[in-house]
Amino acid sequence: MTKYSRDEFDQVPETSDRHGVHRAHMAASKSSGLGLIILATVLALAVGVLSFFVLPLLGAGGASTELQATAAPSAKSASPSASEEAAEPTEDVSEPAVDAAGTATEAAEEPLDEPTTKPAAEPTEEPVDEAAEAAAAVNKADPVLIFNSVGVSGLGGAVSQTVTSDGWAVGVVDNWQGTPMANSVIFYNPGQGANAQALGELLGINDLRETGPGAVSEYVTVVLGPGFQQNG
Repeated sequence: MTKYSRDEFDQVPETSDRHGVHRAHMAASKSSGLGLIILATVLALAVGVLSFFVLPLLGAGGASTELQATAAPSAKSASPSASEEAAEPTEDVSEPAVDAAGTATEAAEEPLDEPTTKPAAEPTEEPVDEAAEAAAAVNKADPVLIFNSVGVSGLGGAVSQTVTSDGWAVGVVDNWQGTPMANSVIFYNPGQGANAQALGELLGINDLRETGPGAVSEYVTVVLGPGFQQNG
């Protein structure tokens, strides 16, 4: 209790509109109303932000699904054309393959024909040509020299008659003055092989010897040796 006596200022009604030192209750009621206003404002701003950013995204998602739905049939319709285009190159490639196979078979057939015809013809033609050349190269007008190396009297003359009777020209008939012979031999120079072979067949002499030009004589030389037996 205070020592002062009560006065008129101590009698204040509870519902008075007066403002003074006792205003704590009035200030509390005003601050609570301001908080509700601020909360309502924040909620309004949040709703606006959501409607501004979220709703367009939802609309874009729906549009994308619609685009996918429309693109799927177009892709399906395009797939047959793509398959047809992929099939066309296979047909084009198959045709060159057939051509390549055809050319390969033709190339393989050509070498088979050549070995079967040419090698068979060459061996048959060559002996005929050689025989014809040999017959044409025989020249009986070239003189033939006949020598007796065995000492049998009259042997050279008898052989000379045989050669002359066959159409040959005899140049010399004499005794052999060279190295003793072991058998009968016909010597000839290069280019006289045909004459030497023909005389060997006529007289039965198989030993035909080619010499250097003029080593024994300039003509075909027949040397009658031991064991000579005239044909016929």
